[in-house]
Amino acid sequence: MRPAMSVRIVAAADQEAILEVAERLRHGAVVVAPTDTNYGVFCNPFHRGAAERMYAMKGRDGGKPLSLFVPTPVDWQRWAKAPQHPGFQSLLDDVWPGPLNVILARRRVVPDWVTSDKDTVAVVHNRCQVLNLLSIYSGLPLAATSANLSGTIDSGLVDLTIAVQHLGEFVDVAVEGEGPSEFTISSTIVDFTTAPPGIVRQGDVTAEYIRRHLPDLAGAPAVRPGVRDDRG
Repeated sequence: MRPAMSVRIVAAADQEAILEVAERLRHGAVVVAPTDTNYGVFCNPFHRGAAERMYAMKGRDGGKPLSLFVPTPVDWQRWAKAPQHPGFQSLLDDVWPGPLNVILARRRVVPDWVTSDKDTVAVVHNRCQVLNLLSIYSGLPLAATSANLSGTIDSGLVDLTIAVQHLGEFVDVAVEGEGPSEFTISSTIVDFTTAPPGIVRQGDVTAEYIRRHLPDLAGAPAVRPGVRDDRG
């Protein structure tokens, strides 16, 4: 079911519209768009006002950092530092593009308002074509969180209908994806700033799968499979 038109919705296949949305992102727009899992809300990470709008519209705890979506498997190196773990690159080579966020030591170019003043940043490269195009066309990594009011979605994925119901009156534009997600839970989050690395959240990429590359992986998932937290 298509959501009520409380915000302009453009189709992922509309190339001219996507170019326009990318330009608006550069100048501070806040945009709903699909990812490999949830619909997210996105902004230019270097535009403080846009990031603050995202926190305010969601009612998001200011101590929870945003994630950075990058458009290629190597762009993370511009914003974060490589960990020393020998399995790190093989994990990325295997899973990216896909629903895996990795927490790394940030480079100082990443603004404090994205990381909530932490020295770490979560980066992810999805296969979602329109999301990667928005990043490429805007020339930016995209700061993101899930497109729902904080604390309101306990399980399942945030689809476009939920995103517009929750945030449609606050965002500047929404992008409708080309079909349902092939994933069912959420992105998995692995923290490489601890020794050994640990699972912060288990989503569609399971701990058992990750251990093929990180046999020393520590920790039980903070959220059991099928249940979301508000990091995405």
